[in-house]
Amino acid sequence: MHSMTAALAAHTSSAPDPDAENGGRVADAFATAWNWGAATLPGGNTTMLGILLVLGMMADQASKKKKGTAKTSGKGFFAGLVSSVKALWGGLTALFKAVWAVARFYGGRELRGGPRTNATVLKAGTRSLRPETTSAPAEMGSVAFAPPRVSLVKKPKPRPWARDAARWLATYRGKGAAALDRTVRFVLWCVRRVLWCVKVARATVPIVRTLIWAVRRWHYLPYALRGLARVALTATALGLLVPAWRFSTIVALAVALVVACVLAHRHQPKKPGDDAVYGPRIWVILRADLGLPEEEPRQNWLQLPESLAAPDARIVVRLPWSWRGGEIDRQNLSALINSRVPGEWVARISTTGETYTAVYTHKPAPKPPAPAPEPPAAVNIWDPKVQAILAALGPDEFYLGQDTFDRPVIQKMADEQNSWALSIGSGGGKSAFLQWLSVQMLMKRGTIVVIDPKMVSLTPLIGIEGVHDYINPRAPLDMRASLEWVAQVLAARNFEKKNGKRTSFSPLYVFLEESNHLADVLKEQHSADKKNGESAADPVWRDVASILRLGREVNVHIIAVFQDLKDNQFGGVSLSPLFPMKFLGSYNENQWKRIMGSRTEMPTIQKKAGRMVLALDTGDITRIQTPYAPWNPELTKDQNQQEAYRLLTAYYKELRATHGYSTEGLYQAPPEPSEEQPPAFILAQSRDEGPEGRNEGLEGVPGDETAGRLSHDQVVVTLSDGSVTASRDHLRLVPAHGGRGAQEAAADPLARPELLPLAEISRRLEGVAGIPKEATVRAHSTRRDDFPEPTVINGKKLFTEGQIRAYYEQKEKQA
Repeated sequence: MHSMTAALAAHTSSAPDPDAENGGRVADAFATAWNWGAATLPGGNTTMLGILLVLGMMADQASKKKKGTAKTSGKGFFAGLVSSVKALWGGLTALFKAVWAVARFYGGRELRGGPRTNATVLKAGTRSLRPETTSAPAEMGSVAFAPPRVSLVKKPKPRPWARDAARWLATYRGKGAAALDRTVRFVLWCVRRVLWCVKVARATVPIVRTLIWAVRRWHYLPYALRGLARVALTATALGLLVPAWRFSTIVALAVALVVACVLAHRHQPKKPGDDAVYGPRIWVILRADLGLPEEEPRQNWLQLPESLAAPDARIVVRLPWSWRGGEIDRQNLSALINSRVPGEWVARISTTGETYTAVYTHKPAPKPPAPAPEPPAAVNIWDPKVQAILAALGPDEFYLGQDTFDRPVIQKMADEQNSWALSIGSGGGKSAFLQWLSVQMLMKRGTIVVIDPKMVSLTPLIGIEGVHDYINPRAPLDMRASLEWVAQVLAARNFEKKNGKRTSFSPLYVFLEESNHLADVLKEQHSADKKNGESAADPVWRDVASILRLGREVNVHIIAVFQDLKDNQFGGVSLSPLFPMKFLGSYNENQWKRIMGSRTEMPTIQKKAGRMVLALDTGDITRIQTPYAPWNPELTKDQNQQEAYRLLTAYYKELRATHGYSTEGLYQAPPEPSEEQPPAFILAQSRDEGPEGRNEGLEGVPGDETAGRLSHDQVVVTLSDGSVTASRDHLRLVPAHGGRGAQEAAADPLARPELLPLAEISRRLEGVAGIPKEATVRAHSTRRDDFPEPTVINGKKLFTEGQIRAYYEQKEKQA
């Protein structure tokens, strides 16, 4: 085969002659002799190997003799024969030892020395046959270290600084917040990756530990298993050396590694329990304390659980009869257990019966404080229980809501608690609370005066009989007049009661909603109207203080609502002491201290609608949940509000019809509120694209669009000349001059006169005979007594074009 390869390499086509090679005939002769011996001699090839071995040793002996001195005596012949026999025996012995070593290797025996364990061919070993070296006993100091004082029951809580840092990172919104957020996210991502790597490493550590444990347990394995492992190792080595078997061997190794890892994971050695770790350490001291002999086994006197962290773990100590069990002995025993075992343990010692025992269990975790009682989350106005409470109320009683024990809170609006103050922040539910009080006021047939510059809190009451609302923030004089009217009613009632003409009066309730804003509005109006020398303090608050002081005698009540009750806003009149009963909600610490004082303990702040604190001047504090209309989560906030308004309006009308109403004790009708004029943006040109806000002029008529002004209908305006405008049923265009709109307005007998300043009227009447210029008209308006009276709206003096034209036409006729 090699000759053919060489011939091909030499680009020759003929194969070399086998007879021409060196040793070809010798090889043939050896092969012939070998085959003849294998077929003829007993034993076959084995006998041939023995003969070759003997011939080899004889040849070796002959070579040694040739190198030494030649011996011709017979004795030398026999000495050579003996040497040959010895050499033959040594060779056979070496061959036997080699075969025995191979057999011992693949039989699983130790390669040298005797067996190290008591393992057999099929049975694993349980103990070592080698003598164990005894180590010196450990000193007491090495086993007496107290374990860390950590609880095995209670979970560790984060440190305060960690909670504060986490809260700051979550709520920081200052400069660089975005960069800080990205940095924190990156750090957390890195931490998660590191923890993942640690988790993977921890998962592989038991496997590696098990494999190392298995290698260390090699001498404890059965001989058959060890021999099989060595055969597999030899086969692996041959498979890696032979190129044709290398791939299969690598695949088999990979599969074997996976199987080994799986088995190592499932059969990893069990960790020593806590009984094996802490038991010997405690026993060294406990045995001496109890006076027990050294040969006594620990298991008879001390029993520890395998896991001290188990919730039902118990440490049992058997006590000798000689143990007295005094208070000092009990303390020493408990101190020993708690100083040598992690956790906190409490003892139950029994010195009665046949055996004395001390059983230690985990110290129970302290019970968390009972949660503070809370009012119910919501109270429905139309709940049958609520309606039953309403039906049982007395003439002066008001049902305010449910307290922390879900009991009804009922207070009288009379005597010292005749008037109430509400200091409630935005979103605290004050509007719903006022609407709820209005329900009970209507049941008591009361007259309600609403002064609300916010305009929306008591919307459902608008239009109800006996309810007089002053809700135009641009008409502060109406609000002042209503307070003055209440003060006059109070004076009249007190006069009648003093003279014995009448002793009982129907209730008169006054809502001062948004009192802080109301004080600002009235102060601005007073500053604008006051004359030189008058006090800057608004006198109307003195009337309010009088009502608060004297109203309890004649059934006149004020319910004032503040976002923050500050006495310095009310013309120097201190109103806070005049409200012995206050409702606080959605407050902060500063508001509480200013209103209630620093000595009164502040309840927990809760920013929740309807959750209020009822504070009396006696110091009693009650947390309540006020009733309000139910909330439908399927509707939006505005839809829920509109639905609540609809239900409350119908309810108010039903209550008026059921309980009736009388104006007795009012003497005179309250002042009529002024017409509420549209804001300047609506009076001016409106380009609102909404369906309810667009101009209604004819398309393509520039006079209507440029000169028109929107005005509200359903409004009656009384002018200085006594004429009264007609009411309309929709928003319409009031043209000023020119265009088709003017012709339509002139043809319409119900068109309302347009109120204009003198400058605009002078501009429109410019060039008309008998009408002077603007400066002259202004001078006449201030100097002539017979000049037409203006209509004052928002502090502006307005006139109609007909008034000015008629005035100067009359002057021209008189001239």
